[in-house]
Amino acid sequence: MRKITLSLLLFIVGIASYGQYSCENAIPISNGFTSMGILTPGGGSSSPGSWVTSAPNCQGTGGYSSTLSFNTTCFDDVFISSGDDYMFKYTSGSTPGESVYFKILIRTDYMGLMAFSDCTGTAISGCLSGAYSGSFNSPTGILSVTVPNLAANQTIYFGVGIWADPKVLDFDVIEFTVTPALGTADFDKAKTAVFPNPVNDILNISNLKDVSDLTIFNLLGQEVLSEKGIDAAKQVNVSSLTAGTYLVKISSNGKTETFKVVKN
Repeated sequence: MRKITLSLLLFIVGIASYGQYSCENAIPISNGFTSMGILTPGGGSSSPGSWVTSAPNCQGTGGYSSTLSFNTTCFDDVFISSGDDYMFKYTSGSTPGESVYFKILIRTDYMGLMAFSDCTGTAISGCLSGAYSGSFNSPTGILSVTVPNLAANQTIYFGVGIWADPKVLDFDVIEFTVTPALGTADFDKAKTAVFPNPVNDILNISNLKDVSDLTIFNLLGQEVLSEKGIDAAKQVNVSSLTAGTYLVKISSNGKTETFKVVKN
């Protein structure tokens, strides 16, 4: 009897470690958060990891997918099909204007990542950004999303889901970066910023004053990437660059700012 009871207890504990069942049980995260080896049991609608009943097609800013090599959206099937679901949540600070960057490494085809603003019970809504993967030949892939300009004390959510066999989520959270908001006193003298640094796939550029041109050089002075006529908040895909240190030059109205950026 004791052996049976212990086995049952271990079984329940194992399920509890995966099952979230509701938005309220999303995992709180903060700047610098990482988590390796997140593996759910799979099994579709009978799995404790499958619980989302309603989700939007995420047509927001578009997150980055390395398996598709471009910015994508995130389909609602990622969450409302029979595959498992996993949720995180972040609450911004008291000063509005924070930006966050969330990046995962995936080891299973047909997974998706979505940032969204509202999570009630088992329903998610309010698309902010999303990305998904198709099938891929390499052992792993990357999905990432960026959410700029959060309100003060705003809670947002990050969902990871899958919509095809084997219905198992297998991933690492390899980067979560919070770029602080500028204080009111600094608003008028705010400078252009590039982040994250080091960067893997998507380089974010914020607080551009005017329409600008961007050029990236290696340390030999060779131009390796260029984009013209960018403005406001901008994302630049640098996944094609090899690992190393680069100079990012942003030019507008005859003035140039240069940033040193490390590419992982």
